Amino acid sequence: MDVFAEQLIKKEKTTADYIKMGGIAAGAIILASLFMFLAMTMLFSFAIPAVLVLFLGVWLLGSTNVEYEYIITNNEMDIDKIIGKRKRKRMITIDLSKGEDFGEYPPEDTIRAEATVHASSGLEKDAHYLVVKHEVYGTVNVIFNPNEKIREAIMQELPNSLRIKIKRNVK
Repeated sequence: MDVFAEQLIKKEKTTADYIKMGGIAAGAIILASLFMFLAMTMLFSFAIPAVLVLFLGVWLLGSTNVEYEYIITNNEMDIDKIIGKRKRKRMITIDLSKGEDFGEYPPEDTIRAEATVHASSGLEKDAHYLVVKHEVYGTVNVIFNPNEKIREAIMQELPNSLRIKIKRNVK
């Protein structure tokens, strides 16, 4: 039976994100003002860099909007990072049949993983973790916010021994 599920989740902005946005905006305005002052007092061609600085500032501000997309196709899960709704980057592709653990985050015991992929909204509520063996990265801990459909698709593709263990722990 073929399995397909996808979910798009927006990363919530943190205080650091707002500080970064404020710095970008302030820097763009100050630099554009400096170029406009030079354009008025010396040479009008300084107006071109002023406009370019403002466009760059707007472009950088748009890059602070981050979304994650989880796509499950049969036993593979792809996690993509979408930046500013204009650039998509594949973070990782994992084989769910090589899963080692799955549950609500934070786990009761510590997870020993060689790599961690954070693809969550930034809020700890409804966050889950998935530990899998990866060919390149070794043991990978994925922290994400799956909805019910994604959780069911993951459970369907995990090894049977792990599904039994998870169901036993839920009861």
